[in-house]
Amino acid sequence: MFHRFFSLIFTVFISLSLFTSYAEASVVRGKKYYTQLLKEPCGFKGDVMGSHHTKNAWRAFFKSGTLNTAIKEICPKAPDIPEKYHTHLYHFLESFASDSGNVPSCN
Repeated sequence: MFHRFFSLIFTVFISLSLFTSYAEASVVRGKKYYTQLLKEPCGFKGDVMGSHHTKNAWRAFFKSGTLNTAIKEICPKAPDIPEKYHTHLYHFLESFASDSGNVPSCN
């Protein structure tokens, strides 16, 4: 009984660790894509872009497929972002949402 319980707890712990690592990797990729695609045409850093909406708002834009529209409302000069980058940009922008409490790092 103890062995099964320990195995279950271990499995849950490993699963959560892997999910967290993926989400963090997605934020890092989103930062990279923001820098490559949006920083120059928009003229401001990603934390400024992210702070224009709440986490729930960014999630709604992403799930409804209107992330490009939301970005263009904030930055009219922004190019259309290929759909393959949406997940990473969403995680990045959500990480700096107005209600996230996150502040940009120095790097």
